[in-house]
Amino acid sequence: MTNTSITIHGSCIDKLIKRLEKQIGEDESNKLKETAIEIVQNCVKVYSETFGDGDVGKDSTALVNQPYKGNDPIPNGTTGLIYGRVQSGKTNTTIATLALAYENNFRCFIVLTSDNTWLGKQTANRFNNQVQGGPVFFDWEAWKKDPIDFAKTKVIPYIKDTGVVLVSTKNHHHLDNLLAVLKAAKVKDIPTLIFDDEADNASLNTNESKQAKQGKGTIHDSTIFDKIGKIRQEVANHIYIQITATPQSLLLQRLPHPCKPKFCAALPNPGSSYMGGELFFAGKSDYCCIVDSEEINQLKKQKGSINPGNQWVMPEGLRLALCCFFLGSIYKMLSSDQEDVKYSCLVHICYKQDIHTIVEKVISQFVINLDQAIRGKSSATSNKQANQWLEAAYSELKKTANDLPPLPKLIDELKIQLRHAIPKIINANNPEKEPNYNPGMNILIGGNRLGRGVTIEGLIVTYYGRDAKQKMMDTVHQHARMYGYRPKLKDVTRLFLPEHILEAFRSIHEADAAMRQAIGDDIHNIQLQPVWIGGNLKPTHSNVLDPSVIDVLVPGSLVYPQKPAYKKEEIEPYFQEIEKLLISYQENDLYDEVDIDFIIKILSYTKSHHVPSEKWEDKRIITGLTNMKSKGMTKGRLNVRRGERNNNQGLDMSRKEPFQWMFGFGSGRWSIKAQQEYNDVPTLIICYQKGEKNKRWDEHPIYLPMLVLPKQKFVLMFNYDES
Repeated sequence: MTNTSITIHGSCIDKLIKRLEKQIGEDESNKLKETAIEIVQNCVKVYSETFGDGDVGKDSTALVNQPYKGNDPIPNGTTGLIYGRVQSGKTNTTIATLALAYENNFRCFIVLTSDNTWLGKQTANRFNNQVQGGPVFFDWEAWKKDPIDFAKTKVIPYIKDTGVVLVSTKNHHHLDNLLAVLKAAKVKDIPTLIFDDEADNASLNTNESKQAKQGKGTIHDSTIFDKIGKIRQEVANHIYIQITATPQSLLLQRLPHPCKPKFCAALPNPGSSYMGGELFFAGKSDYCCIVDSEEINQLKKQKGSINPGNQWVMPEGLRLALCCFFLGSIYKMLSSDQEDVKYSCLVHICYKQDIHTIVEKVISQFVINLDQAIRGKSSATSNKQANQWLEAAYSELKKTANDLPPLPKLIDELKIQLRHAIPKIINANNPEKEPNYNPGMNILIGGNRLGRGVTIEGLIVTYYGRDAKQKMMDTVHQHARMYGYRPKLKDVTRLFLPEHILEAFRSIHEADAAMRQAIGDDIHNIQLQPVWIGGNLKPTHSNVLDPSVIDVLVPGSLVYPQKPAYKKEEIEPYFQEIEKLLISYQENDLYDEVDIDFIIKILSYTKSHHVPSEKWEDKRIITGLTNMKSKGMTKGRLNVRRGERNNNQGLDMSRKEPFQWMFGFGSGRWSIKAQQEYNDVPTLIICYQKGEKNKRWDEHPIYLPMLVLPKQKFVLMFNYDES
């Protein structure tokens, strides 16, 4: 998109950036503002193109001059995406965007958060505390008793003056009340910006798959999706910004869908102090420790056990994880110039609450036993064993922590602190809906409540063993609580997990990197983008997708266009270019090694007409090959077939209708050879057909492509709805 004239200074944004400079530094806060400028430029441009100039932007009115009166209930093309990274500061980006949008005369702001009151309050407080000299902030508690009175006494007096921010969890009661507020305050006359945090969670239509099979007249839209849709209709002149680190379910929506992002508002790059997938999953990492997968089962199997004397079994990997946490925390306490600093260890192996209780008992007993052993309050054997465990943890931390004090010094301080390391369960049964951190060491045990969107304060060690049989890429990725900005803790940070779960995270990290690169090629044109998935990973929950428009390019399969362009006027401009590229390839049975770039260049000169539900689409195939290249697969194979029986004068196959081709444009033996002998790379088999009229062509020779995909762990998943 071209630059749009916006205001980039003002009391609200300038005060915010000064506050952020003190919190995250000048470089990071300036980078944050640059991202906010890009987002607001996009928002103002899309708003102006959709609803007309003059409402928002530089020298604007802050009023709706031309109310939306289109045919679609929700204006098409007004959905954008902020595609951040897990725990990378997306909330700060959103706050800066809001402050800058305020300077550009958006006056109604709606912030939708997870249906988790703890997270909702956390988000509302962060917005309210950071933004000064701008709009007035209210959350759902302020209007839940009397939405109409609230609209009259709070919203109407402020909305055309300072503007109003309305924060609501995605709870159906809260959304109903929010809609009542918007109607009573006549907010439809005010330019509106909606931020939907974790937009891929709860906001989507969870009945999408059922509707595709049974009809929309039979199955209603899911509740939250329906209510957000009504809010968007009420404030029709709006921009709707989705915020997430896992946009798979959003990108795979049908193209006309109101939740399909039409533009990418920004791709915020985290700062150098961010700990993400590159640290933990790119190659062999010193920050990852493999545990035996059986010990996760060993922990779970103790459920219901009767243990006289609390003789719970402590698995070796969890023991090492805890000892690393204890020593790492003590090291940071001794070196910190701040008092009452908080450090955390997260144990996340299951969503079941009875398992949480067992893990708490196992850890509690271990802490007590270790504390007594190092203080000499138990047997000499126990003391010796405890010191051996701590020595093993010390050796592990030495791999990355160069300034560790001597182990005896750490143990002396641990004798004072360890008795305060009381494990806490954080789940729905706990009256404390959020962690109540104590100064020093905190051991947190939980499941879903410590999942999506939650920031763990002072996280040092993560012990992760949650292992669904069918892993959803976006869900598992959101469990990556170990990601984030904790530069002072990096040297003692550790992730403990079984190897097969590590491989799942690694696949997700690789998929995420490939998807970011694909979107990064053109962040403003994301109508069709692939999603890399691997092994037993699925990109997202299938109930939010229309299965009739989702397909995959399966590893090792043969794909080719079902309706190749063959008319002389369509192919003649490109034919000579292919001829030049392939002039030296005259042996029918050779599968030459070539660069993937060369295959892409050849395919750029072949043309086809897309057929609904077919896998081949010219742009998609080239994008898929480009992604393979981005993952280090730089070579492929090329086999040119000119018709050995016809003295290389061309094949004489008849043109067929879509889906009537048996083995593509030649013999099935050709692709089988590629699948058997060159299955680790893509193979392009390109068939030179004579193109005779009596064979239903257009009396012009033609090159027809067939692609054998590599048999590897990745597949490409895509939405091919192009209506």
